[in-house]
Amino acid sequence: MRALLGRLVGFGSLPLLASLAPLLLLGIVTRSCTADEWAALSIGQAVGSFATAATMFGWQVVGPPAVALAAGEEGAREIYAASWWLRAGVFLTATPSAAVVAAGLSPAGNAVLAISMCASAAFAGMSMTWYAIGRGRPGMITIFEVIPRLAFLTLGAIVVALTGHAVWYPVSALVGAVGTQAVFHRRTFRWTVPRWPGRAALTGALRLSAPGAAVVVLGGVRSAAPIPAATFVSDPGTVARLSSADRLYRYSLFSVSALGDALQNWVLEAGVGGRRHHIALLLHTVLGVLGAAGLGLVGPWATAVLFGGHLGATKELFVGYAVAFFFVSLGTPLVRNVLVPLGRTRAVVVADAAGLVCGAGTAFLLVPTVGVAGIPLALATTEAAATLGYALSAVIVSRGLKNGASAMGDPGAARAD
Repeated sequence: MRALLGRLVGFGSLPLLASLAPLLLLGIVTRSCTADEWAALSIGQAVGSFATAATMFGWQVVGPPAVALAAGEEGAREIYAASWWLRAGVFLTATPSAAVVAAGLSPAGNAVLAISMCASAAFAGMSMTWYAIGRGRPGMITIFEVIPRLAFLTLGAIVVALTGHAVWYPVSALVGAVGTQAVFHRRTFRWTVPRWPGRAALTGALRLSAPGAAVVVLGGVRSAAPIPAATFVSDPGTVARLSSADRLYRYSLFSVSALGDALQNWVLEAGVGGRRHHIALLLHTVLGVLGAAGLGLVGPWATAVLFGGHLGATKELFVGYAVAFFFVSLGTPLVRNVLVPLGRTRAVVVADAAGLVCGAGTAFLLVPTVGVAGIPLALATTEAAATLGYALSAVIVSRGLKNGASAMGDPGAARAD
């Protein structure tokens, strides 16, 4: 229990606070910008999330165990260097395309704002958090992610309040992230840019991360789709209010990620499918219920307080997001602690793809009848269908493990704790 509490505090509390703190700072930004500018920021963030998922290329899924099992610190450094060069190539390829899309979807006269927010969001794919998790060093996240992120976002919000130009918020975040990463490289590896790892190491990194990349990209598509989709069926004012609900939902998901980060190594060090996995599943279920209730009951009031009454989201917009939150939380331990560690990444991809198909079908049925509120309901359908797929795959895998253990005369082997 002490080990579990230590993981929750080290990998959960500070990163979670750092992720949620921008909600307060965004309140300063939204009170200094118009509804069209807020819509442009949200569109840039949403489209940039596609580039984020592409840039990360699955390393938040496959990276922590790879670094944890590396042959010493030098081996971990080599993995990070190969990952960095691979992700940098994807970032430079994906971000310009995403920026063009963001500019095209943004309200007239706000293309620069959407592009800057898109680039800032995309660079999040270059984060070193997964490396710190694999190394078991939460302090590294605090020093090189939490504190600099808060400092530069605060600076950006203050400049926006003083100048009235919202573009300074994403610009400040991007400059801070690039500079902090350079400092991290110098302090940790004595590099400003990681050494070129060589073609063989880069090929190995690509082979390692490709299955996880499919999972992350599909997840990014379904989570980022609502706002771009809304631009085709609604006016900028409605898109802006939906953006407020979507932003609160996105930030609430950091609690799921923080809990997953805190529990993953704690669960896996005792083996797949054991008592610790059931504890993690219970904790994620409780978080899912609490988070869904919070979004559904408090969400409309919270968006009005945080972003201003003119950008507050209605209760109808939060129904789908509340249901989606529950299923995201429930599905996280199934993916992180069962399917991916056992090499069942293909099952995750199939479940995600099925979820997207179900969600798209739901959107076509609901949007013509209930309007823009049908978009988050479609997201909820997507997450529910994907989680059902995870659960079915996990049950099949668990039965296979138990049958294999029984055949070897050790029925407890698959349940070690």
